[in-house]
Amino acid sequence: MSVQSGAFSARPLIQRIAAGPWPATATLVLASILFGTWSITGRVLTFTPELLIPSAIGLPFGIPPLRLFPLGDTTWTFWFVDVVAALVMIATAWFRLSASRRRPFLAGLLATMLGVAVGNLVRIVYLSFETHQGLGTYVLAVVLGLVVSALWGAAVGLVVGLAHLLDDRLRRRVETAPTKTRAARPRVRAGSR
Repeated sequence: MSVQSGAFSARPLIQRIAAGPWPATATLVLASILFGTWSITGRVLTFTPELLIPSAIGLPFGIPPLRLFPLGDTTWTFWFVDVVAALVMIATAWFRLSASRRRPFLAGLLATMLGVAVGNLVRIVYLSFETHQGLGTYVLAVVLGLVVSALWGAAVGLVVGLAHLLDDRLRRRVETAPTKTRAARPRVRAGSR
């Protein structure tokens, strides 16, 4: 029994993964790494301290960052939650982009907004347990956190949407490009030259 004839074939799964939204996802991963790099983020926040207002009221800053180690005096638990939130954000955006077939720029923008919102929701829930928030404060933190996450997701989503649009255009151009095959040659009758 060959791999192709069996009902349990891994080939379609591998083809879907290979054809996945890699450029858009890589752009989101790069943005997450940049948000986790304090030498870049700290410099930006030095010149635009207004971006720290949501953090001052207890909401997560920006998009979930990917870093190799905790930042400053934060604990390993905060670092672990940030990494889990970043992975949740990336996975959410990946699955949303994989499911979208039309309007690639809008799909990239909305997938990033959804991914950032879900990733920051993980951070908000952890922060609410860490700071022992009451029910009213928790609901307010979730609502305001989703609003701030949508804004950050829209800002980062412009770049991710552009990457997804360019990837879609390049794939369509490759798929529709004429290929030179033997079947494309004109047929010649037997016995004629």
